[in-house]
Amino acid sequence: METNTEDLDNIIQRAKEGDSKAFDMLYRAYFTPLYRYVFLRMRSKEDTEDVVQDTFYRAYQALPRYEHSKSTMLPYLFTIARNLLINHGKKKRPDVYPGEDIDRNQGDGDASDLARARELKIELQYAMQILSDIEREVIELKFFGERSYQEIAEVLGKREDAIRQHVTRAMKKMREQLNKREK
Repeated sequence: METNTEDLDNIIQRAKEGDSKAFDMLYRAYFTPLYRYVFLRMRSKEDTEDVVQDTFYRAYQALPRYEHSKSTMLPYLFTIARNLLINHGKKKRPDVYPGEDIDRNQGDGDASDLARARELKIELQYAMQILSDIEREVIELKFFGERSYQEIAEVLGKREDAIRQHVTRAMKKMREQLNKREK
């Protein structure tokens, strides 16, 4: 969400007071990153949509108790979604990683570009299989969710330096795995 803290405070306050347009602004701003985060753990588009909608519903219900203190509301939404995924038993390794149905930046490239993109997705899936659950989640939040180390630490309830270590270890493991595969 491209806004300053004062604007976000105002939008959240209006949403707390029941302004549906303000909540709609929050929904539109945070839908895509939240959808990507949940999609990585779900097996179907429909399940992903259900969890994302439930996340926003719970956030809406909790708005009167929500204390805004950050420059974004996204870590709060990620935490709700993460808890829903755990509660629903959906925190399994996905069969695939982001497919064309959520790749909103893909153009009308030629067939070789599409083939290379699919090949890279397969390589990424292969490399991520060796990661622990926490390493996989940190990598997904950092690179697919485009979250900062601070936001990831907030979502996972860990220290920022621990998150950095998880990312470093995970990247090293993935690099080694991909290097083995190339040989």
